[in-house]
Amino acid sequence: MKVKIRRTTNDDLDNIFNLHNKCFTQNDCWYKSAIKNYLHSGIVVENSETKELVGVLLQGKITACNQEFTEDMTSQFNNFDAKGYMKDIFEPVNKEGHDFYNKKLHLKEIDGIVMICVDPKYRGKGLGKKLIEKHFYDNKNRTVCLNTRRSNINAYQLYKSMGYSHIAFIKNKYFLPTEDSIYMIKENM
Repeated sequence: MKVKIRRTTNDDLDNIFNLHNKCFTQNDCWYKSAIKNYLHSGIVVENSETKELVGVLLQGKITACNQEFTEDMTSQFNNFDAKGYMKDIFEPVNKEGHDFYNKKLHLKEIDGIVMICVDPKYRGKGLGKKLIEKHFYDNKNRTVCLNTRRSNINAYQLYKSMGYSHIAFIKNKYFLPTEDSIYMIKENM
């Protein structure tokens, strides 16, 4: 199969929505209005012969934690461990994660993958990798990030193979079912 990688257009909204619904459970599906917010910087893979959209990557700003907790809140929320890390929210897993947290980067917007999916019947052909490579090209000389469900081992392995580092867990980021996110970054220099 020959594929074409291109930018998303507003005309892709329905096809992206349908593909997204094929790839994710009903609990993880986005509304069209959410997808539309990322069409200006999305990337799609389409079958060159049929023009069928078979993969999509939406790029945007990601903040690991959207609220800074202060010491005054420690007693109120009982949400810090002995080192001052926000237990039950941002849990660094290595030195890189601790450095990220200590520099307060968990509160800053970072360019990242907000959604990626490949039609199940086209998986295993390197299309997800092609989308991520284009994402890297678009975001040269930047740190990029992403989240994935802790149970999504296939995605995790792909991201690791492409140079992402797992630096933290974001506790209870996903719901229905509630699950931690694996937060990953890559220095794309």
